[in-house]
Amino acid sequence: MKRILLVSQEKQLVQDIKTILVTIDYQVIATIDNGMDALRMLHRYEPDLVIMSWVLKGLSGTDLLQNILALHMCPTIVILGSESQQELPQIIKSEPHHIAFPPLRAIDIIGAIIQAEHKFKKEQEIRLQVRKLEEELKTRKLIYQAILEIIHKRGYDEETAYNRIRSHSMSTRRSIQAVAKDIIKGIWLPD
Repeated sequence: MKRILLVSQEKQLVQDIKTILVTIDYQVIATIDNGMDALRMLHRYEPDLVIMSWVLKGLSGTDLLQNILALHMCPTIVILGSESQQELPQIIKSEPHHIAFPPLRAIDIIGAIIQAEHKFKKEQEIRLQVRKLEEELKTRKLIYQAILEIIHKRGYDEETAYNRIRSHSMSTRRSIQAVAKDIIKGIWLPD
């Protein structure tokens, strides 16, 4: 059963959402009407989804949404009442995982949840790819720096310098990255 944090001041909206969520095997772990309390609960319970209204006590809807999205913890659905619809462009710029408008039917909530979870999953995949690419770039820079060090100190060409690093890596059963660090630190240089 997935756990949802529900953040809203509107009692009827909260009751409607709770009724719908029970039918689709989601559990509301807390209902809060204050943005600051919502952040505390988010850290404490680590829900699978946050459904929030835009108008809140304490911390504003803008600030709460920005904090939730910066944490990358779970998908977030913003329910935007008629009193807040003029703020739609600002909300869209904040990039919640879904925006819904009352009156909410069961199909609207289910669709919003599916779309929010899908968008969140895609974001997670992209973040992972970016992290891998950053690590790969860092490794390549390190290796290239080691190659330049060998070229400078031993006078080898680039291909020979790389081959020496690679063969030392294989013979010592250490990663090329570890060998490159040793070269940069002056611990090892090829003969």
